[in-house]
Amino acid sequence: MTPFYVIAFLALVLSFFIYYPSPDLSERLLSWKRKGQTIRYNQMDVFFIDEPGTGSYGTVFCLHGFPTSSHDWIKVLDGLKEQFSRVVLLDFLGHGFSEKPTPYVYSIFEQATIVEVLAKKLGVSRAHLLSHDYGDTVALELLARYNKKRRNSELQLQTLCLLNGGLFPGKYHPRRIQKLLLIPVIGSIATRLTFFQLFKFSFAEIFGDNKPSHEEMQDFYAAVTYKSGHIAMPEILHYIQERAENENRWVGALKESAIPVLMIYGPADPVNPPPFQDYFRRIAPRHGIVVLEDRVGHYPQWEAPNTLTKHYNQFVSKQNTVTPDV
Repeated sequence: MTPFYVIAFLALVLSFFIYYPSPDLSERLLSWKRKGQTIRYNQMDVFFIDEPGTGSYGTVFCLHGFPTSSHDWIKVLDGLKEQFSRVVLLDFLGHGFSEKPTPYVYSIFEQATIVEVLAKKLGVSRAHLLSHDYGDTVALELLARYNKKRRNSELQLQTLCLLNGGLFPGKYHPRRIQKLLLIPVIGSIATRLTFFQLFKFSFAEIFGDNKPSHEEMQDFYAAVTYKSGHIAMPEILHYIQERAENENRWVGALKESAIPVLMIYGPADPVNPPPFQDYFRRIAPRHGIVVLEDRVGHYPQWEAPNTLTKHYNQFVSKQNTVTPDV
């Protein structure tokens, strides 16, 4: 085959992936979308769900991980509503049903500001934080701001619970696909060549024994590719560099936390493998860590929702922070 035909063939393949439509949203995802609404932030829509609960612990903000969305919390939502009087879940910019601008300079700092803006709009001045993965870093930025302002902070933090986040750059192991997407030009091309089976294969690696079903994988993929969100992945992944650049600020915030902190950790996690738990204990000895069963991986809220809810409830109930919602 001559070089001309090779180039023409590759161009044809590339165009197929570029123009191939995103998968339809399942009824489960459509139902989740119908629960929510949007706020405008810098002329962009940010999706959130504001659910009333029957509990007495006030408000909790749920901060999801990369590359997924607020739908990650669906298996623990009912349990959270039994603990809290209000559960707020949002899709970060570039994720789920929120706007996914590209080109764009995505930043952990901006995502934290979006949480503050949403809290102010909802009239929430006191809140617990429950976060996972990427959301853990957003939570640490919020914690850094709170540590500095304390009583003068517009958003008073009450507790923080972290799940399997890459808090420590030296102990964090990005997946091969993440490293590929970070390569200039190549990463941009790779996002356009994504397809469901490749996503399913690479995403399944970070779960333990209880992997998502085929239908659940389709939901994860549909949320990622909604509004062509996969195209923005290389830009969102800038957070890996941000973690390294701001390690002192964010790890320092954890060490100096003015509020109780708990890490709930699934050890079958190739992104944050088991040495993570000992390192956490050394770095943050004042804080607690619960290590789940060996079979639980990177998504504890999906793989062991009942166990997670039990440990989280015990943590929050011990803090004597029972307050009316605001």
